[in-house]
Amino acid sequence: MAHPLVSYSRAKAISSSLFLLGLAIISYTNAWWPFITIVIGVPLSLRQYLLGRRYEAVLSLFIFIGTYVVANFNISWDILLPIIFVIGAIYTIFREFFGRSRPTESEYEESINKDIERM
Repeated sequence: MAHPLVSYSRAKAISSSLFLLGLAIISYTNAWWPFITIVIGVPLSLRQYLLGRRYEAVLSLFIFIGTYVVANFNISWDILLPIIFVIGAIYTIFREFFGRSRPTESEYEESINKDIERM
C-alpha cells in the first residue's frame, strides 16, 4: 500500500469541503441530475488518492464519470452502465484476492493505530 499524502482527518476535511462546494454549485444552478454523480465521485476519488489508494481513486472516478457520461449524453443504460459496474466489481475482487500480500506486523499495528485515532 502506498503511503498517504496527508492524514486521514485532513483528507476527509478536504474531500468534504469539495463535496459541499459541489452541492452549492448544483443547488445554485438547479442542475441535479446527472451532475450529482460528479459531485459525489470527485471528492470520493480525491480522498482515496490523498490516502494513498491510487487504484481505487481511478476506479471510483471511472465509475462516477462513466455514470455521468451515460446520463448526460443519452447513451443506452441497458448496456454501458452494467459494464461499468461489472468492471468495478471484477477489479475489486482481483485486488483483494490476487493483488495483496499479507500485511506485515508493522503494517497491521499501523492500521490498528489509525483505527484507534479515528474513534
